[in-house]
Amino acid sequence: MENHGEIDQGKVYTIERFMEVTGIKRFALDTARRNGLKVRKVGRRCFIYGQDFIDHLLTPGTVKS
Repeated sequence: MENHGEIDQGKVYTIERFMEVTGIKRFALDTARRNGLKVRKVGRRCFIYGQDFIDHLLTPGTVKS
């Protein structure tokens, strides 16, 4: 997997920027959302807080190897 960048726990990312930085594609993002990744909506825009993504990764059972 190509290294695209790092998620900063104190930053807020648009969905588009989050996908660029992580290299995650839409299907994987939708799966993560269904498995509990918090996405915050403001108007029509959706945002992911870096700490929420880190917490999601550390939650047992949400990431399969």
